[in-house]
Amino acid sequence: MIRSKPLHRFGRARKGAAAIEFAIIAPLLMVPLLLGSIDLIDVLGVNGRAQNATASIADVVARDTSVSDDEVSGYWDALQVLMYPNDPDALDLRITSISIVDSSTAIVVWSEGRGVMPALQTGMPITGLDPRIMTPGSSLILAESSYHYDSALNWLFPDGATFRHKAFRRSRMVDPIERE
Repeated sequence: MIRSKPLHRFGRARKGAAAIEFAIIAPLLMVPLLLGSIDLIDVLGVNGRAQNATASIADVVARDTSVSDDEVSGYWDALQVLMYPNDPDALDLRITSISIVDSSTAIVVWSEGRGVMPALQTGMPITGLDPRIMTPGSSLILAESSYHYDSALNWLFPDGATFRHKAFRRSRMVDPIERE
């Protein structure tokens, strides 16, 4: 015969009820946290790769004495590696050689665009540069990028996100770097 008194006491006991309820609900609460973490890690990785690609292209151009069509094509091809595993075609990029005329005037020497980022017109004045980089007689390479990220999970970024980066580098060999 089963004793009903211990079962009756067990049924009336309220100690530990919250722990049991939490054990049932906790996995359900962890799913949004997990999905959000995956989405956040992915978007941070994409942003870092886009920023690195922009800075790397600016750095490579700044180390050159002149830039040919083949080299520009090679820069665009390098994005395959720099943006892996993300889509390099989603990265719009513009490389611009800028000549500093005086402490308040800078003009475009040449510019190349990729994707929907058009090249800037030669001779066009550039405004809004930091006065600390306006050294008359010098030149700069400016790489600008825009990357539209579409989230795989659509959890934190259901409409996607767009990352924009700029990288300035001083011409290392000649001022300005010529375009062949």
